[in-house]
Amino acid sequence: MSNRFSQWVNNLNFSAFILAQLMIFIIAGQASLYGASTPLVDGIYRENIRSVQFFREGWDFSQPVIELGSDQRLILKFDELTEAGSNFYYTITHCDAEWYQSRLLLSEYMEGFIENPVSDYAVSINTMVKYTNFLLALPNEQIKILVSGNYLVSVFEEGNRATPILTRRFYVVEPLTDIIGEVKKSTFEGFKGRDQEIDFEIKYTRLGIQDPRNEVKVVLMQNSRADNCIRNLKPLFVRENQLSYDLSRENVFAGGNEFRNFDTKNLRINGFGVSNIEFVNPFYHVTLLTDQIRGEGNYRSESDINGRYLIKNNRVSDSDLESDYIITHFSLQMPEPLLGGEIYVFGGLTDWNCQPVNKMKWNPELKIYESELLLKQGFYDYQYVYIENKGKVIDNTLLEGSHVETENDYQLFVYYRGFSSRYDKLIGFRTINSVKR
Repeated sequence: MSNRFSQWVNNLNFSAFILAQLMIFIIAGQASLYGASTPLVDGIYRENIRSVQFFREGWDFSQPVIELGSDQRLILKFDELTEAGSNFYYTITHCDAEWYQSRLLLSEYMEGFIENPVSDYAVSINTMVKYTNFLLALPNEQIKILVSGNYLVSVFEEGNRATPILTRRFYVVEPLTDIIGEVKKSTFEGFKGRDQEIDFEIKYTRLGIQDPRNEVKVVLMQNSRADNCIRNLKPLFVRENQLSYDLSRENVFAGGNEFRNFDTKNLRINGFGVSNIEFVNPFYHVTLLTDQIRGEGNYRSESDINGRYLIKNNRVSDSDLESDYIITHFSLQMPEPLLGGEIYVFGGLTDWNCQPVNKMKWNPELKIYESELLLKQGFYDYQYVYIENKGKVIDNTLLEGSHVETENDYQLFVYYRGFSSRYDKLIGFRTINSVKR
């Protein structure tokens, strides 16, 4: 065992560590979902809920988007770190384009009961950390969705619907438009060199739109991140049944860099990005290779999954139930600490949030930033991001760099609300990749 790791183990109070780790995604002060004066968001509100995944059935890395009236389903998976699984129920809420609860009555947007049990669950098998894995498919025999738009699924303990344990956004699209687009180097002089411009056109021959500048809303996301999405883009040109968004400033994202990644699918060998694996009862500890700053330098093409993660144990038949939870150690080499803000481990593994538990701490002796996360076995993408003191903007370019060549996915959502409409229809969705055509 290395001196550095031995010192960490000797000083670690396991109980305190787990209590801190179990707070990973809690949002302070979140008391009630309904009647909120702020948009409804993805969140995990109980300390022992982990590894939340939400995707279209058949593709684990997909956006949670399905077509209205189709046989497509969404799959929600999550773990509760206990052998005695709780009695969880769920409900769905229709939202407007800004993610506020819409004015539609329940009977107008769905058929079925307002509350239904999460009845598909099983206890982990042969793992050091015991947990119960839950699975929910939407729509199902209990719920039929009637209209398109934004939705929120809320999971809660029986009899406590006002205080969810987790929430997840999803989308039901009514494909009434055709979207074509491309990602290119920014044409605006001030952005040249590292930024990506997303130009696109929306064709709506199957829908009569009287005032497209005001009745159509567009939301543009980079790699499914909600914190830096672009809203309310206005078309540059309005032609017959066609909107052109060939803009130069409003539709620009920093290209960023490819995500770093590591592989813990097999705890008997050091996978990609792993320096050391040790078992210190009752946990496996995985120490990753020490990372370096990538703020400057030329672009280097590397494979990633755009910030997502995959739960996987290569040595078992059921990764959902037989993958263990491990303490994963991150480190970033730095000549001096950054006094103007904080550094966080960031990506799908932290639910795209910056919370105290994924904040890194400065080690003056080793001149590195360090952090530990409790993660389920699998393959993970991650980056190091920076937030200025008292700031809110998540900067993924200071420590990682930014390049126009970086491969990114851009999700484009098109909403429509006519003059007499009572809700925002989602009439188009398209993913545009910066490299693939």
